[in-house]
Amino acid sequence: MTVTATSQADTSKSSTATVTLTVNKTTPTITWATPAAITYGTALSATQLDATSTVAGTFAYTPAAGTVLAAGSQTLSVTFTPTNTTLYNTAAATVALTVSKATPTISWATPAAITYGTALSATQLDATSTVAGTFAYTPAAGLC
Repeated sequence: MTVTATSQADTSKSSTATVTLTVNKTTPTITWATPAAITYGTALSATQLDATSTVAGTFAYTPAAGTVLAAGSQTLSVTFTPTNTTLYNTAAATVALTVSKATPTISWATPAAITYGTALSATQLDATSTVAGTFAYTPAAGLC
């Protein structure tokens, strides 16, 4: 940008000076609070992916909305592209997200009555879960 200054000491004399002024782009501030912990199996949504800026533009999140993350500490990141790229730079930010382990649901119907002295078997000890794993019964199979 060119800036011109004109000085006029009296009505008959004046002087002019011209300078070039460089206006640098600025990087917008991203505000993104650390989201509350979620439980494994919960897909990322606008609840976690909610960064803001006072500058108009678009946010691109990694990982994207709909992603189900593994349990543990995860890092979410965002790239902000301002609408006005003449005045503003692209900006980025990260936040930590805790993904808690899920508690499996166990289904176990009440078994039919058995006669005293009948050993417990898979007929009575037949709990199921939607999560792969093993069951430990008390008392164990084979006991009465």
